[in-house]
Amino acid sequence: MTGALARLTGVLTAGWGRRRYAWPVVLREPAVTVRGLARGPQTVVLRPLSVGDEGPWARLRLADDARLSRWEASLPPGSGEIPPSFRRYVRRGWAQARRGESMPLVLEVDGVFAGQVTVAPIQWGSLRQATVGYWIGSPWEGRGVMTLALAMVIDHLLGPQVGLHRVEVAVRPDNARSLAVCRRLGLEREGLRRGLMHIDGEWADHVVHVRTAEQMEADGALVARLAARAG
Repeated sequence: MTGALARLTGVLTAGWGRRRYAWPVVLREPAVTVRGLARGPQTVVLRPLSVGDEGPWARLRLADDARLSRWEASLPPGSGEIPPSFRRYVRRGWAQARRGESMPLVLEVDGVFAGQVTVAPIQWGSLRQATVGYWIGSPWEGRGVMTLALAMVIDHLLGPQVGLHRVEVAVRPDNARSLAVCRRLGLEREGLRRGLMHIDGEWADHVVHVRTAEQMEADGALVARLAARAG
């Protein structure tokens, strides 16, 4: 195979190979309040979602259903798809994580289930990018916890542990709290994507915010920036 043909074949097959990162993974920030990273909690941890989380997950989602349902992904009418059981949802997420396609993470605050951060899809080849979605329970809302959690995940994805080039966060234009999280982190507002996702029964526009490896190299990790700002 000539050099030119080998190069072209590489372009065509980009993304076919499996890129493996450490999984399961636990991201931890101790002394959170002392460092000024959030208000109130001592420790913020992101760890893999497990089948045993079904009870805390269900209780928190039911308690916050009125608040969260308007931002929740839904299946389009006529899709023929059926929402998976919690156990199947967890197993599918772990299978994708082992293939380097996803990271289903639980957000814990001082040892208590407080929400989720899901990295999916993760794409390799010529893209090397991921999309991050999240939700948090109302007891921890407005205290900087999700800002910190998102910073921890983005730093992990763009750092040497995973080695992505680009991370996206897509937010509905009317989700003021999530837009504020993106602003606090200094994520670059890239633009509007029309009808990006089916949310709460309809196709919803989203504003895409981005951080790249070059930006991380230029101005440092997000968690360090939060700590410096607090100090």
